[in-house]
Amino acid sequence: MALKRRYTAIDIGTDSIKGVRFKRKSKGLFIDRIVVKHLPYDSIIDGTIVDEAVVSNRLKELVQELKCGGDKIITTIPNNNLIIRNMELPEMEDDNRLAEAIKWESEDHLPFPIESAVEDFKILSREENKIQVLLVATKRDVIDNVMNVFERISLIPSVINIQPMALLSLADYQDLIDDTVAIIDIGASGTRVVIGDRRNIYLSRNIDIGGSEFTRIIMEEDKLNFNEAENVKKNNGLPEEDEMGENFELAISQIATTGLGESHSLLVLARNLADQIERSLDYYNVKYRKKVDKIFISGGGAKLKRLKKIIEDRIGRDMFSLDPFMNIGHKKGFDLRAEEFAVAIGLGISEVLPDEG
Repeated sequence: MALKRRYTAIDIGTDSIKGVRFKRKSKGLFIDRIVVKHLPYDSIIDGTIVDEAVVSNRLKELVQELKCGGDKIITTIPNNNLIIRNMELPEMEDDNRLAEAIKWESEDHLPFPIESAVEDFKILSREENKIQVLLVATKRDVIDNVMNVFERISLIPSVINIQPMALLSLADYQDLIDDTVAIIDIGASGTRVVIGDRRNIYLSRNIDIGGSEFTRIIMEEDKLNFNEAENVKKNNGLPEEDEMGENFELAISQIATTGLGESHSLLVLARNLADQIERSLDYYNVKYRKKVDKIFISGGGAKLKRLKKIIEDRIGRDMFSLDPFMNIGHKKGFDLRAEEFAVAIGLGISEVLPDEG
């Protein structure tokens, strides 16, 4: 069945909902409208929508401004409790038997009961009597939590995709993938490290440090509300690293014992994030005996001044900004806060690229 010529991608994040409306044209994709609706502080906590009424009202406003009635709707689920695994199974000609085998084999890979899971899979290859499969699973209540806010406004998404696949689809569409790449997506509630290529996801790890953690430090140290602290963070960014000195462990000890202030706490958090990103890259290097070809950075948190340099210094590699609007036509006059739209635009692109099922 042919794809609709108009479709809309909606990304519900911790601090905002982003919507992108696409047109399919003969020369490729065209972005017709983009809308952002900011959410009150703590409407979504750790990926869970806790105030469905507020979030659904913001979603309704976004849909009205996008004018996307009748469009194919694509959305995503939070990274929390998202399980992505590569599996190898013996060849089976019967697809029903294969699906059943994947279901039972996946029990060993899930940290929650299979009865509470929703699973999907993609066949990567069939050779030498073996089937390579990419398994994706999450808890059913995670999907229900997202779907509830759509149902409140009588809008049912046609497709629910995962954020790692959306990010890789974006890089693929922009012809940025020659070999394996890493994408460091820094959101409000956490950071996702995705390593993959055009066909597969080799690693997808969630780190519980995002932009909001830096905001909380400023709130506590300066006795500000969330919006005030956000403005301070955006204007000032991170302090220069030489303010902490070279002895990182000593700095952590000093914060714990003397209560050194905001500058040190922000740098400790930034270096902690950089350290965990480095561990993720090292894990891939050891497991697959190769390094990633390129490293990209995206997400609203990537705009935090000096954070990119701190991560680059730690991992010893350059990172390239992932501009989701590159090679995609769009109307003039958009307020293009590029990094924040990587997932939303990737969701739309994933419906265009072949072999995304």
